[in-house]
Amino acid sequence: MRKMEFALNKKILFEFAQMVLGNAICAFAVVCFALPYKMVVGGMSGIGRIFNYSMGVSVTYVVAALNIALFLIGALVLGKKFALTIALGTFSFPFFMGIFEHFESLQHMVSEPMLAAVCAGVLDGIGLGLVLRVGGSTGGIDVPAMILNRKLGWKLPAVMSAIDIGIFLAQIPITKPEGIILGILYTLIYSVVMDKMIVLEQGGYQIMIWTEKLSEVNEELLEIGFGTTLIKSRGGYLRDEKEVILCAASNRNFNKVKRAVLAIDDKAFMTITGVSEVNGNGFTYMLADGKYEPEIEDRCDGRRASCKTD
Repeated sequence: MRKMEFALNKKILFEFAQMVLGNAICAFAVVCFALPYKMVVGGMSGIGRIFNYSMGVSVTYVVAALNIALFLIGALVLGKKFALTIALGTFSFPFFMGIFEHFESLQHMVSEPMLAAVCAGVLDGIGLGLVLRVGGSTGGIDVPAMILNRKLGWKLPAVMSAIDIGIFLAQIPITKPEGIILGILYTLIYSVVMDKMIVLEQGGYQIMIWTEKLSEVNEELLEIGFGTTLIKSRGGYLRDEKEVILCAASNRNFNKVKRAVLAIDDKAFMTITGVSEVNGNGFTYMLADGKYEPEIEDRCDGRRASCKTD
């Protein structure tokens, strides 16, 4: 029980640290690369930029005030449970923005605007990816989107995109063409990087193997550490009954599967499909049966109390 509690606390602490780091990186990207070059930006930072242009108010203060206001509205309308999910991002993002604003040297790290857009996009994508990987949030536009979703049934991605596009368009009158182009580049880059970060090390390949040496291939894959599933199939031409091996492998290891199969049967037929995420025993975590047993009767799925342990 204590081991489970320790593991749970360790996981919570790790996720907390990851969300804090993600928000810090996002703030760094916006303050040090996007805003100094007057790029159009999305979210609360975009609204802050509009207020800064029209009233001279610090972007950080605007973001902090709006985030806190929306946080309170979200807590009242959507409940405390929802408020807890966005609390960290609501306060940490403007906090880090305020810190980075005070270091002017950080806001002139590159002299080339195009390079600044690339840096902003990559860093913001990494930061958002870290936050979203663990189900976190940076607050801001999440709140009105969630309220409209809950009360009116509007689809969350569509509402968030519409709000972000509206904020983006509202900055065009106060932005030079260079800033608009750089902002578009920045947005495209962070979108791609964010998507990659969310599924980082979670994706892989699904491999289906048709072979006349099924038993040998299957045992070889099990012995070198890959889980397999045998699926009954029927040939479309001869209508003969066969079994197909289904195996999942990470991006780094799928060639190991191919080599193992072809070493036994160089005429094996394989289809390899990329998958965005794989979870489960033998892939994202290992259970107690990580050791290969050549005899089937000695094998165990790792979840039963009767499993052997060394």
